[in-house]
Amino acid sequence: MKVRLARTRFADLIGWAAAQLDAKPTQPIFAGLLIEAADDAVTIAAASHNGGARATLPADVLEPGRIVVPGRMAAQVVASYRSELIEISTTHQQVEITAGRDVFRLSLLAAEDYPQVAGQPAADGTVDGEEFTEAVRQAASATDPKVNDLQIWRAGIQLTVAGDRLTVWATDRYRMAERSIPWTPARDHGPLGALIVGRSLSDAVRGLTGDIGLSLADKTVGVADRVRYSTVDRLDEAGRQDPHQFIPAQFTTEAIVPVDELITAIKRACLVAGDGKPKILIGFGSDDISVRAAGDDTGAVALDYVEGRHVDGPPLQIAFQPAPILDALTTAGVDEVRIGLTAPTKPALVHAVGDHTDYRHLVMPVRL
Repeated sequence: MKVRLARTRFADLIGWAAAQLDAKPTQPIFAGLLIEAADDAVTIAAASHNGGARATLPADVLEPGRIVVPGRMAAQVVASYRSELIEISTTHQQVEITAGRDVFRLSLLAAEDYPQVAGQPAADGTVDGEEFTEAVRQAASATDPKVNDLQIWRAGIQLTVAGDRLTVWATDRYRMAERSIPWTPARDHGPLGALIVGRSLSDAVRGLTGDIGLSLADKTVGVADRVRYSTVDRLDEAGRQDPHQFIPAQFTTEAIVPVDELITAIKRACLVAGDGKPKILIGFGSDDISVRAAGDDTGAVALDYVEGRHVDGPPLQIAFQPAPILDALTTAGVDEVRIGLTAPTKPALVHAVGDHTDYRHLVMPVRL
């Protein structure tokens, strides 16, 4: 093989493909990326235990070929080069990657052992790439990637199609993040849905542009733009409770709060909250929203106020662990959120304020 191609685009696509390899491959071949050169194009493919990915870009193919390179290392090498033109050539079971005067050689893996990468499935519909990527990012904040196989749904992101809307949501049992975006069906079909590993979906959508095609009707879920596509296996939903049942029809107390100011106040209060099981107490009931924390061992106390807008309801104080409420705020993507409460022991709903998004995040409180 011998090819010349643009480094920036190649670095983007090989980095995208490498991110979808298994983090801890059970076999050395699953740490590799398949690179094929033919017909003035280079194709990069990644295979993992729960799916695959493929991307194609134009190239000057001097000698066609098919090789497998150590994926993450190759991606790091290409990203570090400075020259815009890159050349890839093979010799004596090695691949040589050259950019200007920079040269790097890597040992090849056995191409004949590389797993079959699934073909691109037909799309059931399309969504805007920027909106979908943002919705996936927001939903991922409510996943728990460290769960065991018995509760694997806690690491998943749910995609559900109804009419002309795609809803993206996730729950780790203690919180739920959700957003819906416009959906353009490619054909007539009923309701569609799939639960996918959140990390795999986040890696798949990174860098996708324009309209994104989604395939949700089959066992394998497909995500694609004009240049690349990924396939991801579904997860088992067994044992998952629907957190939508905990969203009340109306709230006892509501307030509109500036996001950045509340995040700053919570982080400042965390300085005295301790490292064990810190708690942040937020008080509502007037335009001045209080943020408190106390150190269990030191006796230190923090009290801050954020100027918001009290909407309705009597005074109410509610305690959170800092991380879940901070995740709900930092992924909102808006300047203000509306926080709805029913009781100190009931979940709070953080809802984005704005016409362009219906993002909402349900957060469980903790007892004082």
